Amino acid sequence: MTPEEAKETVLEFTRRPFAAVAALEDPDGKGARLLEPGTAKELRLRWDEVAQAEERSSPLRRAPYLVLVFQDGRQVALADVGFAFAPSTVHTGSLPDLPATFCFADFRHLSQGIETLLSQKGREQEALGAILMSIALLDGARAAGLEVGREERRLEHLLRALEERGVNV
Repeated sequence: MTPEEAKETVLEFTRRPFAAVAALEDPDGKGARLLEPGTAKELRLRWDEVAQAEERSSPLRRAPYLVLVFQDGRQVALADVGFAFAPSTVHTGSLPDLPATFCFADFRHLSQGIETLLSQKGREQEALGAILMSIALLDGARAAGLEVGREERRLEHLLRALEERGVNV
């Protein structure tokens, strides 16, 4: 894929009505900032870094999504939920029932679920499972090139709360 083709594909996709990711082209025309307004997440890219930009659909979702594959092997999708990415189990090991794709709304749901579990006695192991899933989510987002500092601080707070309950992580 040429840089011009990548630019055309990404800009066309992000300009569609109800797109969950917006593109702000760099002044030099050689790249863009992709913005997820709902979370203020952004991904900077140069058009010559994009190896492939392919629109796909899934029977699980109504809206199409755009998969971006970068020259360095990173992948991220622009979807109706914003940025979507694969989890990474590099720090967690294999996790049963781990979804193939996550987004930042999933982190919000997981962290709220962890809080709920920690408010109940005897649910520490379930909270630990959700924390491990959250780590895989954040590692996947980071590997895709997304900033996760705010979410890491939130997860550290939840992890401390779990440790205070006597669970060794």
